[in-house]
Amino acid sequence: MEIMLSKVVTNKHYLFFLVVALAILLAGVGSYGFTETSEARYAEISKEMLSSKDYLNPKLLGIFHFHKPPITYYITTLGYRIFGINEFGARFFLQIAIVLQMALVYGMARLLFNERKTAFASGLVYFAMPLVLISSRNLTTDAYLTTFILGSLYCWQYYTTKGKIVGVYIFYLLAALALLTKGPVALLFILTYIIVYKAIFKRNSKISIHHILGFGLCLFLASSWYILVVINNTGLWDYFVTDQLISRITSHSFNRSKPFWFYIPLIIGLTLPWWWIIFRNFKRKASIFLNFGREERLLLISSVFLFLIFSVFRTKMLLYILPMFWMLAILIAVQLYKVSVSILNTLSLAYTVLMSCLFLGILGFWLWKPQFIHISNVTLVIGIVLVILFVSLFFYLDNNVPEKPALLGASFGAALILLSTSIMAHNGSTFNSTKEMIGFINNVTPKENKTIAVYDYLLSSIPMYSGNNPITLKLRNNTTNREVQFQKDEEWKDDLWDINDDVMVTRLDSLSYSTNTYLIINKKRGFKDDLKYLEPHFKNRQEFVKWLVLYNK
Repeated sequence: MEIMLSKVVTNKHYLFFLVVALAILLAGVGSYGFTETSEARYAEISKEMLSSKDYLNPKLLGIFHFHKPPITYYITTLGYRIFGINEFGARFFLQIAIVLQMALVYGMARLLFNERKTAFASGLVYFAMPLVLISSRNLTTDAYLTTFILGSLYCWQYYTTKGKIVGVYIFYLLAALALLTKGPVALLFILTYIIVYKAIFKRNSKISIHHILGFGLCLFLASSWYILVVINNTGLWDYFVTDQLISRITSHSFNRSKPFWFYIPLIIGLTLPWWWIIFRNFKRKASIFLNFGREERLLLISSVFLFLIFSVFRTKMLLYILPMFWMLAILIAVQLYKVSVSILNTLSLAYTVLMSCLFLGILGFWLWKPQFIHISNVTLVIGIVLVILFVSLFFYLDNNVPEKPALLGASFGAALILLSTSIMAHNGSTFNSTKEMIGFINNVTPKENKTIAVYDYLLSSIPMYSGNNPITLKLRNNTTNREVQFQKDEEWKDDLWDINDDVMVTRLDSLSYSTNTYLIINKKRGFKDDLKYLEPHFKNRQEFVKWLVLYNK
């Protein structure tokens, strides 16, 4: 793998870009609290895994949590071991994953088109895509999944193009890691690309002993964790197949069901302004798609197939389609060397407008000072510096340079990362972090002497900042539905109270009179009418952006 990757980054200018990108991605990455619900969940599971030394059975707030395979938890615990149990430790390897993706995008473009300039532009376009940047700021499986998928396909393409057997083994190894990151969904991206490639390039499948050994390695590694946990937990296989696979495809599972067209406006918005290339070309000559080279058709058809597949699935989330964006980045980069200067100027102007809107928005909020968001002086200064650098780059580059829009796009991506990080650092509550709220509670009552209860919502980040598990008061919110069927004892009932049960309501009534007790309520959802009588039992209250804290000192 080292030999192959060394060829990916032989372009010293691109290597410099990767170093700069890593520095930008790491800047302030630990300055804001864990956001609910997904990021906080992964961070807390990894913390509990590190504390318990149980790397087989993931647990969230002491309850088994088998939603995902363990690779993301393993990587996060490694970050904790190196940097401590904090936000930087949790997010550090996400940034490494993004940089590896950019290196692999460069490598894939070189293998497919054998042109350094196209490969360089592909990496720049990829860094300009907001979805890629979002994945770097939110601890989930998606950035790691994309890295393993892209790495496996690079190795497969390397073997197909160069005939090097080492590519076969690393392909299967990385495919296994992708399966251990998010399950069978990884195969959709890998197999779609390979099948479309073989159809377009008319390549027959040649199976050798190396493929058989590689497949055996993949099967053994990918199934190892599943086999071990299924053996130790009765009924877990049915849970994996029914709840985690079939339900996500066909039903409203996990309250994430979206309409078929859900990804259409997202794709348009997330590829803005690059789709202007296709729009203008299609307007001028409808047959442009028929004139695409085989490599371009490979990327386009693979992307369309994946888009349709994920549109059919009932369960949809923004980052689910992240592993197809590398194909769009390369496809767009190729078109930059085919379009007219006027289109290049339009794209450059579009990024200038986007940069202007971003800065003016920050300046407007800084002057207006609304209650829902705070723009610090530091954020404003960062914005001014970035605008100066962007304008300098805009006037320094000639308009007829095909790479100009890509460089401006990457600069805009850097601005998004730096400014959003600074904003999140000063607006944790607005972005659904509990750090400020729990900090307030810790100031009122020392960590070891309090009880925190959360009404009808699962706040996974509380133990990170309070040192203790909260009591989750379950009513009807989907986040409080826990898979307790795999628990070996009933200790979990100490921290999960079903207040649909009158007995638990009586218990909550008694708790509400206790000192050093805090009840956290989502302001938007409010308190159930027949439980509002409990509110006067708490002598104090403190409001945050999204939460109300009732408490007794």
